Amino acid sequence: MPRFPRSSRLRDDRGSATAETAIVLPVVVVMVVVVLLTGAGLGTQIRLESAARGAARELARGEDPAAASAVAQRVGGEGTTVSISTGGEWARVEVSRTLQAPAGPLAGAIWELSADAEARLEPHLLSGGAP
Repeated sequence: MPRFPRSSRLRDDRGSATAETAIVLPVVVVMVVVVLLTGAGLGTQIRLESAARGAARELARGEDPAAASAVAQRVGGEGTTVSISTGGEWARVEVSRTLQAPAGPLAGAIWELSADAEARLEPHLLSGGAP
């Protein structure tokens, strides 16, 4: 089957790949940034959960609340706030941290992440508990 040369400029598709790339590329870049920020947020959430568990474990063993708070701040990272409460035979630790998106398409976005953990105090720490 013979091919006929294109006679109309309207049917010419030269440059269409460039135009399609120019339209799709910004969307791809924004999606990559969102995926990277989500990954950073999930990593921070996991660190906060580990920080809460570590501090609760320290309290359950009978450590000083200041030492447990220091453990939570060390594991949770810079800017981690720690709240400790003990009541009855349980110790509860709540940690939180605020993340801010860096400059770019999501600049100014703020996420408040938090985690908590509870641990039962060792029997020798409870009043009237047997060793």
